[in-house]
Amino acid sequence: MKKRFLVTVMLLSACSQLPTERKVEVDTLHVPVKSTVPAATSNVPEEIIIENDATAESLATDFEHVFVDTDMTFSGTLPCADCPGITYHLNLFRDGRFAVRQEYIDRNQVSIVRGIWLLEKRSLHLVNQQQTLPAFHFLSNHQLAMLDLSGKAITNENYQLQRETEFRKLDTRQAMLGLYSLSNNEASFTSCSSGETLAVANTQHHLPVMRQYQQDERLNGNSVIATLVGRRGQDEQTNTLFIDKFEQFWPSAVCPDQVQPGKLQGVVWRAEKLANRYIPQQLNIRVIFEKNDRLYGFAGCNNFNANYKQRSSQLNVEQLVSTRKFCADSSELENKFTQSLQSADRVEVNGDTLQLFQNNKLILQFKPAIN
Repeated sequence: MKKRFLVTVMLLSACSQLPTERKVEVDTLHVPVKSTVPAATSNVPEEIIIENDATAESLATDFEHVFVDTDMTFSGTLPCADCPGITYHLNLFRDGRFAVRQEYIDRNQVSIVRGIWLLEKRSLHLVNQQQTLPAFHFLSNHQLAMLDLSGKAITNENYQLQRETEFRKLDTRQAMLGLYSLSNNEASFTSCSSGETLAVANTQHHLPVMRQYQQDERLNGNSVIATLVGRRGQDEQTNTLFIDKFEQFWPSAVCPDQVQPGKLQGVVWRAEKLANRYIPQQLNIRVIFEKNDRLYGFAGCNNFNANYKQRSSQLNVEQLVSTRKFCADSSELENKFTQSLQSADRVEVNGDTLQLFQNNKLILQFKPAIN
C-alpha cells in the first residue's frame, strides 16, 4: 500500500513540470509514425511530390528561377523600326549554346547567329562576339518577353516569343553574296558580309556551278562574286557550305565593303524603289553596270542584259535582251522595272544609293546588294 502511494506521488510531481499554457487538441493532431532511420539522418527532408506541370511552373516562377534542362524552341515575330517585322526562330540548348534565325519580312535578309546563353534568374542574354541580340525575360517556362533598354520586360504581346510544343531544328538556308574560287575541283566561298571562308560541298547543286565556272574563260582560275542560296553544315561540318540554289556569277563585281562612294560600275545593285513604291526584296531585282558599257542582271523572274552609254550624269540604256519565263508573283513588277530602266536619262550615285531619273523625276532607286 505504501509503495503504490509513493509511485502515485512521483507521477503527479512529474506532471506538474509541464507548461500549463500549452494546449494540444488531440483530435486534430496527426502523430507521425516513428521512423527507423537513425538519428544522424533524421533531418533529411521528405521528397516533395509535384502532381502536374502547372505546379512545377508556379514553383519556378515564385522563386524567380527558370531551368533550361531540355532543348527548347521559341518563335514569333518582333517589331522592326523600318520594316513590317522580324521573324525569330530561337533554339536554346541545355548545354549552354543557342542558335537563332532572324528573317526580315519583305526583305531578302536572313541572319543565322550562334553563341552561348546566360541566365540570370529569369533574364536571358544571348552572347555573340560579332552581333548584338535582344535580351529576354522568362514570363513563364513557355513565354519570352523582350527587354527594353532599361532591362525591363515589355508586356506588350507584340514583343514576345512563344515556346513550341516540340524542339525544331533551325532552317539555316539564306541568300549569300561572296567570292567563289575553284582549284582542283575544290571550291571555297568567302561571304562579303561576314568575311568567313567556307569549303563548298560537292553536291548535285554544286556540280553545275563548277561546270559553268570551268567553261567560262573570264572566270576560270579567278575569284568571282557569286550569288546563291545556301546553308552551313551542322556539328563537324559547320565550316562547310551546302548550295541549295545557285543564281549567277558577277565577273566584274567586288564586295560592297570595297565599293568607293559615288561609283556606278562594278557594284551589284539591288532595286529598292520603283518610283515611290518599295520593291519586295525577296524578288532580288539586281543589276550591274560594267566598264565595257554593258549591263546585266535579274529582274525578279528573268535574266537580262543590254548596252548602255554614260556621259557624266547622262544615261542611255538600249533595249534589253531578256529570257522569257513567266512568274505569276513578279512578272507585272518585272515589266515596270525593265521599262523604267530603259527610259532612264540621268544617273546619280550618292554614297551607297544609286538613283535613276527620267525628265528629272526619280523612277528607280538601288542599294548595294549584300546577299
